[in-house]
Amino acid sequence: MAQQILFERKGPFAHVTFNRPRAGNPINSAMLTRLTTLMQDLGKEDDLRAVVLRGNGADFCTGRERGKGKPPGAAPDSAYVLHGKVMARILAVYKAFRDCPAPIISVVQGRALGFGCALVGGSDVAIAGDGARFSLPEMTHGTAPTLAMSALTKVSPKALADMIYSMDEIDAQTALAIGLVGRVVATENLDETVDALLARMMEYDIPQIRTVKRFIARGLTLDPETTSDLAGYTLATLNTRPK
Repeated sequence: MAQQILFERKGPFAHVTFNRPRAGNPINSAMLTRLTTLMQDLGKEDDLRAVVLRGNGADFCTGRERGKGKPPGAAPDSAYVLHGKVMARILAVYKAFRDCPAPIISVVQGRALGFGCALVGGSDVAIAGDGARFSLPEMTHGTAPTLAMSALTKVSPKALADMIYSMDEIDAQTALAIGLVGRVVATENLDETVDALLARMMEYDIPQIRTVKRFIARGLTLDPETTSDLAGYTLATLNTRPK
Protein backbone atom coordinates (compact mmCIF):
# COMPACT_ATOMS: atom_id res chain seq x y z
CA MET A 1 0.00 0.00 0.00
CA ALA A 2 1.41 3.38 -0.99
CA GLN A 3 2.28 5.84 1.75
CA GLN A 4 -0.43 8.47 2.05
CA ILE A 5 1.97 11.21 3.10
CA LEU A 6 5.38 11.27 1.44
CA PHE A 7 8.35 12.86 3.18
CA GLU A 8 11.73 13.75 1.77
CA ARG A 9 14.52 15.83 3.23
CA LYS A 10 16.58 17.63 0.57
CA GLY A 11 19.41 19.38 2.36
CA PRO A 12 17.94 22.08 4.61
CA PHE A 13 14.45 21.75 3.11
CA ALA A 14 11.71 19.26 3.98
CA HIS A 15 9.18 18.19 1.36
CA VAL A 16 5.82 16.87 2.56
CA THR A 17 3.40 15.57 -0.09
CA PHE A 18 -0.15 14.28 0.23
CA ASN A 19 -0.29 11.09 -1.79
CA ARG A 20 -3.88 10.07 -2.50
CA PRO A 21 -4.04 11.59 -5.98
CA ARG A 22 -6.91 9.52 -7.39
CA ALA A 23 -9.22 10.70 -4.60
CA GLY A 24 -8.03 14.32 -4.63
CA ASN A 25 -5.77 13.93 -1.57
CA PRO A 26 -8.44 13.95 1.16
CA ILE A 27 -7.01 13.73 4.68
CA ASN A 28 -8.07 10.75 6.77
CA SER A 29 -7.56 10.11 10.47
CA ALA A 30 -4.19 8.41 10.08
CA MET A 31 -2.93 11.25 7.88
CA LEU A 32 -4.00 13.81 10.49
CA THR A 33 -1.87 12.06 13.09
CA ARG A 34 1.06 11.65 10.71
CA LEU A 35 0.98 15.29 9.59
CA THR A 36 0.89 16.58 13.17
CA THR A 37 3.74 14.34 14.32
CA LEU A 38 5.80 15.13 11.25
CA MET A 39 5.48 18.89 11.70
CA GLN A 40 6.26 18.62 15.41
CA ASP A 41 9.40 16.59 14.67
CA LEU A 42 10.52 18.98 11.94
CA GLY A 43 10.15 21.86 14.37
CA LYS A 44 12.97 20.36 16.44
CA GLU A 45 15.49 20.38 13.57
CA ASP A 46 17.79 23.37 13.92
CA ASP A 47 19.12 23.23 10.35
CA LEU A 48 15.71 23.31 8.67
CA ARG A 49 15.14 26.34 6.42
CA ALA A 50 11.61 25.63 5.19
CA VAL A 51 8.93 22.98 4.71
CA VAL A 52 7.36 22.59 1.26
CA LEU A 53 3.81 21.23 1.37
CA ARG A 54 2.01 20.01 -1.73
CA GLY A 55 -0.38 17.42 -3.10
CA ASN A 56 0.44 14.69 -5.59
CA GLY A 57 -1.64 14.69 -8.76
CA ALA A 58 -4.24 17.18 -9.95
CA ASP A 59 -5.33 18.56 -6.56
CA PHE A 60 -3.67 19.97 -3.46
CA CYS A 61 -6.17 18.62 -0.91
CA THR A 62 -9.93 18.22 -1.20
CA GLY A 63 -10.56 18.37 2.52
CA ARG A 64 -10.92 16.00 5.42
CA GLU A 65 -12.38 12.56 4.91
CA ARG A 66 -15.54 12.33 6.97
CA GLY A 67 -15.98 9.43 9.39
CA LYS A 68 -18.90 7.01 9.30
CA GLY A 69 -20.50 8.47 12.40
CA LYS A 70 -22.49 6.62 15.03
CA PRO A 71 -25.06 3.94 14.17
CA PRO A 72 -28.73 4.94 14.29
CA GLY A 73 -30.07 5.14 17.83
CA ALA A 74 -26.65 5.42 19.48
CA ALA A 75 -26.25 8.06 22.16
CA PRO A 76 -24.43 11.16 20.89
CA ASP A 77 -21.04 12.07 22.29
CA SER A 78 -20.78 14.87 24.79
CA ALA A 79 -19.18 18.10 23.62
CA TYR A 80 -16.06 17.22 25.61
CA VAL A 81 -15.72 13.77 24.05
CA LEU A 82 -16.42 15.06 20.54
CA HIS A 83 -13.80 17.77 20.94
CA GLY A 84 -11.20 15.19 21.92
CA LYS A 85 -12.10 12.79 19.12
CA VAL A 86 -12.30 15.29 16.28
CA MET A 87 -11.77 18.98 16.95
CA ALA A 88 -8.60 18.70 19.04
CA ARG A 89 -6.91 16.53 16.41
CA ILE A 90 -7.59 19.02 13.63
CA LEU A 91 -6.55 21.98 15.75
CA ALA A 92 -3.33 20.13 16.62
CA VAL A 93 -2.33 20.26 12.95
CA TYR A 94 -2.86 24.02 12.79
CA LYS A 95 -0.89 24.46 16.02
CA ALA A 96 1.98 22.36 14.66
CA PHE A 97 2.08 24.65 11.62
CA ARG A 98 2.22 27.74 13.84
CA ASP A 99 4.77 26.28 16.22
CA CYS A 100 7.20 25.03 13.57
CA PRO A 101 9.94 27.68 13.59
CA ALA A 102 10.72 27.18 9.90
CA PRO A 103 8.32 28.70 7.37
CA ILE A 104 5.84 26.40 5.65
CA ILE A 105 5.41 26.92 1.91
CA SER A 106 2.19 25.59 0.38
CA VAL A 107 2.30 24.86 -3.35
CA VAL A 108 -1.26 24.69 -4.61
CA GLN A 109 -2.54 23.14 -7.81
CA GLY A 110 -6.13 22.17 -8.50
CA ARG A 111 -8.56 22.15 -5.60
CA ALA A 112 -7.92 23.17 -1.98
CA LEU A 113 -11.21 22.57 -0.19
CA GLY A 114 -12.20 22.78 3.47
CA PHE A 115 -9.28 21.48 5.53
CA GLY A 116 -7.06 21.84 2.47
CA CYS A 117 -8.01 25.50 2.15
CA ALA A 118 -7.27 25.97 5.86
CA LEU A 119 -3.81 24.44 5.46
CA VAL A 120 -3.06 26.98 2.73
CA GLY A 121 -4.25 29.78 4.99
CA GLY A 122 -2.17 28.47 7.88
CA SER A 123 1.00 28.34 5.79
CA ASP A 124 3.54 31.14 5.91
CA VAL A 125 3.95 31.29 2.13
CA ALA A 126 1.37 30.09 -0.40
CA ILE A 127 2.04 29.89 -4.12
CA ALA A 128 -0.90 28.90 -6.31
CA GLY A 129 -1.10 27.75 -9.88
CA ASP A 130 -3.44 29.83 -12.01
CA GLY A 131 -5.90 26.93 -12.19
CA ALA A 132 -6.19 26.50 -8.41
CA ARG A 133 -9.62 26.63 -6.77
CA PHE A 134 -10.51 27.19 -3.13
CA SER A 135 -13.71 26.72 -1.13
CA LEU A 136 -15.12 26.11 2.34
CA PRO A 137 -18.05 23.71 1.78
CA GLU A 138 -18.59 22.69 5.42
CA MET A 139 -22.03 24.30 5.67
CA THR A 140 -23.24 21.64 3.22
CA HIS A 141 -22.70 19.13 6.01
CA GLY A 142 -24.43 21.29 8.60
CA THR A 143 -21.13 22.33 10.16
CA ALA A 144 -19.98 25.88 10.82
CA PRO A 145 -16.32 25.85 9.72
CA THR A 146 -14.93 27.44 12.88
CA LEU A 147 -11.87 25.17 12.87
CA ALA A 148 -10.89 26.20 9.35
CA MET A 149 -11.65 29.83 10.19
CA SER A 150 -9.13 29.68 13.04
CA ALA A 151 -6.41 28.98 10.46
CA LEU A 152 -7.61 31.67 8.04
CA THR A 153 -6.95 34.75 10.15
CA LYS A 154 -4.90 36.37 7.37
CA VAL A 155 -7.90 36.42 5.03
CA SER A 156 -10.22 39.42 4.82
CA PRO A 157 -13.09 38.75 7.29
CA LYS A 158 -15.74 39.88 4.80
CA ALA A 159 -14.27 37.71 2.06
CA LEU A 160 -14.09 34.78 4.46
CA ALA A 161 -17.74 35.19 5.44
CA ASP A 162 -18.73 35.33 1.77
CA MET A 163 -16.80 32.12 1.02
CA ILE A 164 -18.54 30.33 3.88
CA TYR A 165 -22.10 31.50 3.28
CA SER A 166 -22.01 31.22 -0.51
CA MET A 167 -19.89 28.04 -0.57
CA ASP A 168 -18.68 29.27 -3.96
CA GLU A 169 -15.30 28.19 -5.23
CA ILE A 170 -12.91 31.09 -5.74
CA ASP A 171 -10.14 31.15 -8.29
CA ALA A 172 -6.46 31.78 -7.68
CA GLN A 173 -6.60 35.49 -8.50
CA THR A 174 -9.43 36.01 -6.02
CA ALA A 175 -7.48 34.04 -3.41
CA LEU A 176 -4.57 36.40 -4.02
CA ALA A 177 -6.79 39.47 -3.66
CA ILE A 178 -8.19 38.37 -0.28
CA GLY A 179 -4.85 37.31 1.20
CA LEU A 180 -5.29 33.53 1.06
CA VAL A 181 -2.24 33.09 -1.20
CA GLY A 182 0.74 35.32 -1.78
CA ARG A 183 1.53 34.62 -5.43
CA VAL A 184 -0.12 33.16 -8.52
CA VAL A 185 1.88 31.67 -11.38
CA ALA A 186 1.11 29.51 -14.38
CA THR A 187 0.53 25.98 -13.10
CA GLU A 188 3.27 24.62 -15.32
CA ASN A 189 5.71 27.04 -13.65
CA LEU A 190 4.99 26.01 -10.05
CA ASP A 191 8.05 23.78 -9.68
CA GLU A 192 10.35 26.37 -11.23
CA THR A 193 8.95 29.10 -8.98
CA VAL A 194 9.39 27.04 -5.82
CA ASP A 195 12.92 26.00 -6.79
CA ALA A 196 13.85 29.65 -7.33
CA LEU A 197 12.44 30.61 -3.92
CA LEU A 198 14.33 27.83 -2.15
CA ALA A 199 17.54 28.81 -3.94
CA ARG A 200 17.08 32.38 -2.73
CA MET A 201 16.43 31.18 0.83
CA MET A 202 19.79 29.40 0.77
CA GLU A 203 21.37 32.86 0.82
CA TYR A 204 19.83 33.77 4.20
CA ASP A 205 20.87 32.86 7.73
CA ILE A 206 18.46 30.45 9.39
CA PRO A 207 17.86 32.75 12.41
CA GLN A 208 16.84 35.55 10.02
CA ILE A 209 14.44 33.22 8.17
CA ARG A 210 12.80 32.10 11.39
CA THR A 211 12.58 35.58 12.83
CA VAL A 212 10.56 36.76 9.83
CA LYS A 213 8.00 33.99 10.45
CA ARG A 214 7.80 34.77 14.15
CA PHE A 215 7.51 38.53 13.65
CA ILE A 216 4.75 38.25 11.03
CA ALA A 217 2.79 35.88 13.28
CA ARG A 218 3.17 37.85 16.50
CA GLY A 219 4.64 41.28 15.97
CA LEU A 220 2.11 42.43 13.40
CA THR A 221 -0.82 41.69 15.72
CA LEU A 222 0.29 44.19 18.38
CA ASP A 223 -0.43 47.87 18.74
CA PRO A 224 1.85 50.11 16.60
CA GLU A 225 4.01 51.27 19.52
CA THR A 226 4.70 47.74 20.76
CA THR A 227 5.28 46.48 17.22
CA SER A 228 7.83 49.25 16.68
CA ASP A 229 9.69 48.43 19.90
CA LEU A 230 9.66 44.71 19.15
CA ALA A 231 10.98 45.31 15.63
CA GLY A 232 13.91 47.35 16.89
CA TYR A 233 14.94 45.04 19.71
CA THR A 234 14.47 41.94 17.57
CA LEU A 235 16.81 43.25 14.89
CA ALA A 236 19.33 44.48 17.44
CA THR A 237 19.39 41.05 19.08
CA LEU A 238 19.81 39.28 15.74
CA ASN A 239 22.62 41.54 14.61
CA THR A 240 24.60 41.18 17.84
CA ARG A 241 24.25 37.43 18.33
CA PRO A 242 27.40 35.28 18.28
CA LYS A 243 28.11 33.98 14.80
